[in-house]
Amino acid sequence: MGLTNGAMKGRGLSLWGYTKKALDIALHPGSVNQSYRIGDAIAFYYKAAIIPAIAAAVLGFVLLFAFGSLALGIFSAFSALAGGLITYAPAFMGIVGAVIGLAYVLLLIPIGIIVDGAIYHFFAKTLFRVWKNDMSKTITATMYASFPAMLLLWTFFIPVLGQIVAIAASIWGFIVLIISMARQQQVSGWRAFGGILISGIILSIIVIAIEVPVLLLVHNHTGLAGSSFCVPSTGFLCTHASFSNGVISAGVSQSLGISMMKSRVFFVPFGQNFSTSDPSYYIGNLSSGKIAVINISGVKEVNNSVTGNLTLEYYTSISQTTPYIKVLGSYGYFGN
Repeated sequence: MGLTNGAMKGRGLSLWGYTKKALDIALHPGSVNQSYRIGDAIAFYYKAAIIPAIAAAVLGFVLLFAFGSLALGIFSAFSALAGGLITYAPAFMGIVGAVIGLAYVLLLIPIGIIVDGAIYHFFAKTLFRVWKNDMSKTITATMYASFPAMLLLWTFFIPVLGQIVAIAASIWGFIVLIISMARQQQVSGWRAFGGILISGIILSIIVIAIEVPVLLLVHNHTGLAGSSFCVPSTGFLCTHASFSNGVISAGVSQSLGISMMKSRVFFVPFGQNFSTSDPSYYIGNLSSGKIAVINISGVKEVNNSVTGNLTLEYYTSISQTTPYIKVLGSYGYFGN
């Protein structure tokens, strides 16, 4: 299917017409000879991207709102504990999904067109002279290659299918890039592929050369904090976990159950047995729905990490002489 110069000018086209034209180009990149100045290329992209951007925003809102509603139902005990604001979480997640869809289509992809096109042109044309035409041709080809991702972004929010489509769109876009670059730069497909490959290899080497010293510096910086987590057992909550200077901190609570009297939390490293000699923190009464902040001191790191169970020893009004033992949650800390 050919696209004539008259059709490529797009005079009098509706937004849907521009979107359809972008799809035609993505399906038949070898039949397109039209090139644009850089500003005109970006203008054409935005006209073609309005409808896909709206579709991505709508689907992003719907799916993330549904996911947030489902999560709120599953963790209803936590939502009751956290208060009324948590009920707005699904709407907030939906808005985040809509913003991500709009930002990706209307901001990130256009920035990528300019940046990627400039990189390709610098290495393939300016540095190695693999191509021969000006930068507007390179930008045009790079814009054409962005159409598969732009047109299909609305599907990326769909679980499983979205990941499959994203991979397919990436491969499709790379093929369009090679074909379009060959047409725009008036070179063979192999020379177009070679220029793109050279650009990618050199850029990767530069990025690695910059990142490796930075990563080594970060790794050796003892002042940086690691990451902590606490996974609560059934019937308990464990939030805002952290580890610093031998102290485990966290907010703990019952999500249901009777009041626990004379409660004490112990940290029991994985592979060790519970004993009163382990570092502990005395809470007192641990009642349902009330958060207690614990600070267990004297915890030692093993291989720059801390992993184990936060174990609760407590009494009840029925048994005030013999303590009960329950695992409150699994705690982990991994330093840098």
